Amino acid sequence: MKVIFFSPNILRDAHKQIFQLDRLVKEGFDVVMLDATRFYGNKSTATEEIILNNKIECSTEEDFYNFKQSLGKDPVLYVAFDQYMNFAAPILRILVRKQDKVLSYHTKRFSTAQFPTNKLRIIFDKVVKKADKMLPLHLFAPIYRWKYKIFIPDYYLCSTNYVIPTKAYLTIKKDNRIVVHADDINNIIKEKSSTFSEGLKIGVFLDQVLPFQDRLHPKITPPIPHEYIELYYKNLEKTLWKLKEELHLDKVIIALHPDAVKLEQELADKFKGFDTRIGATNELIKNAEIVFGHSSTALGFAVFYRKPVILFKDEFLMKDFDLIQKFTSFFENALGFKQIYMDKTFKLPEKPFQIDEAKYDDYIHKFLKDNTIQENSYYYAINKIKSDLNT
Repeated sequence: MKVIFFSPNILRDAHKQIFQLDRLVKEGFDVVMLDATRFYGNKSTATEEIILNNKIECSTEEDFYNFKQSLGKDPVLYVAFDQYMNFAAPILRILVRKQDKVLSYHTKRFSTAQFPTNKLRIIFDKVVKKADKMLPLHLFAPIYRWKYKIFIPDYYLCSTNYVIPTKAYLTIKKDNRIVVHADDINNIIKEKSSTFSEGLKIGVFLDQVLPFQDRLHPKITPPIPHEYIELYYKNLEKTLWKLKEELHLDKVIIALHPDAVKLEQELADKFKGFDTRIGATNELIKNAEIVFGHSSTALGFAVFYRKPVILFKDEFLMKDFDLIQKFTSFFENALGFKQIYMDKTFKLPEKPFQIDEAKYDDYIHKFLKDNTIQENSYYYAINKIKSDLNT
């Protein structure tokens, strides 16, 4: 079966592990990385051989038509992030034929910051979820497609039952809603033995290259003043050194964000005196005594491993970054994470190594894993769809 990973926003090396491309190819799947990043004004950063060898780039609308014409008569499976069903709907309508199937995924919905707050909407969602137990609500799909002009996929992959969105109930058949677990859990299920020396008391900072987000994601990030960049890293480094000393840590390691590969020059003089690592976030958190960060989804690792967390804030982040405001507020309330302001004189949070076990358990069940499936979520979903097509 041909599996086409549709990538309009970003195509990076991490997709090799996320989608288990080596395993899919080894087991006979015909994998295609459909690189549409240039068409949407973005840029691929992938350098992995398996991605480059299986990549087809479409930078014009004609390229998409030509790609469709190159496909054989057999059905293919498109795999695409849920948000692509909205802005990329016109291109998906070009690409997807009657015999093809589309798997939409949203496996990183991780906080109530992404859920509706309107009371009527909340009541409506509850009614829909109850009605789904008795009625074939997916028959509303044509109405939903007409009203919202989105592309309706055939299958939907989600982290847990708790975070299945209402639109999935109204557009996707019950048997085609696949619940496995959050992306981060894929890295935990098949984890390798640790390469860290035992006995070290380590703190880990989850970098999000926040001062450069307007450059990386200009469509969703407000302009960031140039002077803030230097101030951010100055305050961050000062805060990390102070916490290292007061928490009696042997070392603090910076878990670089995957987008750091795009900012080598900009980050060259940052994090002086600290070890920096990329692609080892799971292992770093597993072996950490404590975790520091802003609003990274990788904080899910910290919860799963039951690590204490201190959130870093400053006045600019809390004033102009709406998503960070929402996420940090959620983490503080729902998980009891401690917090400090980097740009102010701060005292060490009370009982910094203590966690709220009940809140951590609730978060894991709602947002990370609520079943016993021990398999990579994408591989699990693709195999299920292959079985459906063969019956």
